[in-house]
Amino acid sequence: MTQLKLVAELKGHEDRVWQVSWDPSGTRLASCSGDKSARVWSAISGANFFTSTDMEVDGSRGNLASTWQCLDVIDNAHKRTVRSVAFEPTRGRAIATASFDGTTAIWEKTDESADSYECVATLEGHENEAKCVAWAPSGQLLATCGRDKSVWIWESTGEGDFDCISVLMEHAQDVKMVLWHPKQELLASFSYDDTIRIWKEDDDDWVSASTISGHTSTVWAGAFSPEGEYLASVSDDRTVRVWMQNAVQENGSEEGFYYRPDTSYKCVAVVPDSVHSRAIYSVSWCASVAGEQSADTDLGFLATGSGDNSVRILSVSRKESATAADLDVTLVCTQENAHGLSDINCVQWNPKYPGWLATSGDDGVIRIWHLEL
Repeated sequence: MTQLKLVAELKGHEDRVWQVSWDPSGTRLASCSGDKSARVWSAISGANFFTSTDMEVDGSRGNLASTWQCLDVIDNAHKRTVRSVAFEPTRGRAIATASFDGTTAIWEKTDESADSYECVATLEGHENEAKCVAWAPSGQLLATCGRDKSVWIWESTGEGDFDCISVLMEHAQDVKMVLWHPKQELLASFSYDDTIRIWKEDDDDWVSASTISGHTSTVWAGAFSPEGEYLASVSDDRTVRVWMQNAVQENGSEEGFYYRPDTSYKCVAVVPDSVHSRAIYSVSWCASVAGEQSADTDLGFLATGSGDNSVRILSVSRKESATAADLDVTLVCTQENAHGLSDINCVQWNPKYPGWLATSGDDGVIRIWHLEL
């Protein structure tokens, strides 16, 4: 039977934990909180925590905090809640944090061997609360979004300096999240206006290349499939939708709108609102779990976190003898009260060790789970 097993609890934040982010090696985790701080954590045994064959993967080992340590507390830059945190994706040497004080801070290790970070840049521009920060896969571009309905794109010029290269104002309401495509220089943004926008560079400027419609309420978050062929989105309408890039829309009458066919998206699967009973705040997509027999039709697993206090795991696959536009999305695991009676604010699969999941909630705790098939 497929199940999530709790293997570690990370405690230290004094308020709700909004988001977690794995570093590229999958051995460190950053978190951010309403207590105005970010923290960096690591498994004491490093990669062995995820690979040891004799590890007892269950929640009965007594002190669930004994296998992880807090490496650094970053609490000297923001004046309000730290809403978003992201490791730089190439080497993981830098961390970005976005805050309700409207600023985004860039932190770098004091030296290669150190576990402490110092602020090397503060990015200002949002009129009020910054809601999310995300690095492009190259590590050269950074995107932020906020309550002011805007998306900002920043370019690293080296030595901790960043220049704003574009301010995008086409959303009609708050922008909740920004997310980069894993293989292409495309940016997705998710908004209170019930839409998703896809942005791309065009003649040295960034433009809205696609507007994706279909959700009937706030779109809180999204996740690309590992190869970027699909995009999953979650909403206040309690549904999960999966969109396929470059799908052909017949007669232009189906869900979704586009004016640049090379970046069009079509809805190819909808997980009904019966899966969660309240808003879904977070989604993450991982490849097939290690040890699983993977078929050509297998597209991995989605994890979702909700205001109903639960985490759901959904398997995604192409239907046998069907086109890529026909997907099966099936509920395979339910973890009720994953953070007690608290909302689940974030779910994040480990990028290097499939099947390992980090979650955070309003209880101020981060939990590490292992998916057992």
